[in-house]
Amino acid sequence: MFFSMPKRHHYVPVTYLKNFCDGSGQLQVFRKDDPARPFRQRPESTGFERYYYSQFDDEGTRDDDRLEAIFSEIETKWPTIVTALANREAMFEAAPHIITFLGLMRVRVPAFRDPAELHLGHSVHTQALLMHAAGKLPPLPEGFPDLMEKIQVTIDPQKSLEMMAHALNDMGKLFATLSFDVLHNASDHAFLTSDNPVIYYDPRVPTPAMRPYNIAPDAGRIELLFPVTTRMVLRGRSRPRRPDIGHRTITDRKAIARINRLICRFGYHTIFASDTREASLIAGTAALSPVAQLDRVPAPEGGYYAFGQFIFGPRPDKPKWNGPRERDQKSASPEAPADEPEAMP
Repeated sequence: MFFSMPKRHHYVPVTYLKNFCDGSGQLQVFRKDDPARPFRQRPESTGFERYYYSQFDDEGTRDDDRLEAIFSEIETKWPTIVTALANREAMFEAAPHIITFLGLMRVRVPAFRDPAELHLGHSVHTQALLMHAAGKLPPLPEGFPDLMEKIQVTIDPQKSLEMMAHALNDMGKLFATLSFDVLHNASDHAFLTSDNPVIYYDPRVPTPAMRPYNIAPDAGRIELLFPVTTRMVLRGRSRPRRPDIGHRTITDRKAIARINRLICRFGYHTIFASDTREASLIAGTAALSPVAQLDRVPAPEGGYYAFGQFIFGPRPDKPKWNGPRERDQKSASPEAPADEPEAMP
């Protein structure tokens, strides 16, 4: 019997990760759940989930390729942009492509989609509590008075795909307000990257008190960091304003260590490196990731307000969706799980 191979959808593009490989074309992969045991892997074999961008139409037909094709078209421009940045060329005309790539790299990853689904589930749960309090739901089974509080709401991953499009538009508007420069690393320590490489924050807030993505665009300051290669980081700032991308060479190890520490803090599940020199730094930031803190407060007119914000905290378990997407994955032929060590030549 013939089985089709499961569709790998890379949320960290292979063309991006190739800029963080060692001389043999391999990465050092550090899982935050087990940072003491890094392993080597090719970019093609990491940073993916099966059917991660598959969509279903109204008739239930699954499309595995449409979003992948859109992403691939955007990714094809990236190697040329990286070369131009390394050569310190004028980049004014390429700015829209850079902003699109950055926006996509923010919203396509589990660090965005997981919190989006958890937040939506939290909102649905809050609405269910309101309906229960108003007597609009069937009575609870006898002996389970707190059942409504304990209920888990699972969300179809299709919903976070829909939310990606709206968030991508918002990201583009935000990033277009920033001025960018490239920090060229001339030290003997390489830049790292992660499965959540777009990071931004309020630079006025001390690092211990920093909350990921917690900014006030109209009133505050914004700093963005995006690792481009082991030798370049793209920095965006709300001030000062400049028309084109600037360039700056840095050799200060403390400055480079600060950038790498932020990259690690914002990493979700995985840190990628070209070697193991920063293993202790990676291990020191592995316990926490940018996650959604969800809460609800009573509303003055009755009911609740459901809200969420990003904090650095332990990664939560997301309730498992068991809809068509998951059933299709279970029926597919076996394949090595994402980010599993594999034999290297």
